[in-house]
Amino acid sequence: MGLGDLTLEGMEMYGGIEMKKNGKKSTLRGFSVSVGIHLLVILLYFVWTAIAKEDDKKIPHVRKISSLAELAPPPSTEDNNMAAPLPTAPSVDIAKPTFGIPVPVPDMQAPNQTMPDLNNIPAQQAPAGDGGNGAVQVGNGGEVHVAVPETVEESTPDKDAFIDLSDEPKPVQNIQSLVVYPEVAKRTNLEGKVTCDVLIGKDGKVQKVDVVKTDNEIFNSAAKDAFYKARFTPGRQNGTPVTVWQTISIVFKLSK
Repeated sequence: MGLGDLTLEGMEMYGGIEMKKNGKKSTLRGFSVSVGIHLLVILLYFVWTAIAKEDDKKIPHVRKISSLAELAPPPSTEDNNMAAPLPTAPSVDIAKPTFGIPVPVPDMQAPNQTMPDLNNIPAQQAPAGDGGNGAVQVGNGGEVHVAVPETVEESTPDKDAFIDLSDEPKPVQNIQSLVVYPEVAKRTNLEGKVTCDVLIGKDGKVQKVDVVKTDNEIFNSAAKDAFYKARFTPGRQNGTPVTVWQTISIVFKLSK
């Protein structure tokens, strides 16, 4: 018995015969599915296009103008001017001016006034203690009083001006002992430093205080008060007292 004789019943229907039998059926099924998918895609495209057109109608379209030449010309005003009626002058008879004969008018007379006698002008005596403005005044007895002009107040020197001092101003007492620590700073345990420009006069008194640098503005008022209480030896230039600026710092520190 050969290998060809070993065939079972019904095996002759498998293999190439089965493929030929089912091939046409599978091809027709695949073609139908493909056509259906394409029709569905086309239908969705038309539906989406219709919806998009409806949305475009609702959106306002803005025209972009790139130059003034695209603008429409303004309406003409000639028609409006022509339509407006011109005002007409009132029909009223205007009287002609009349001219009369001029009448002379007498000149005004100046009032009679008596001129004062220059030899009997009462002289005013300057009050005692009044310096006046340097004028010369004559009293009733013929005394001549010369008023002494007031002394001109010395101008404040410039902070940046260099003054060659032979003696620098020095505090007479410890400035730190004159400081009154702010109560708010005590309660909050604040400490800091305030640097000021101090203007010291010829008598050693502080005339002006300007804050240059501060760690906290709460200390500024206390620092100024301490400087105004202090007294200094005046700065001297060739032995002469002068008004000078001096930069001094005050430290605010709580005792522990």
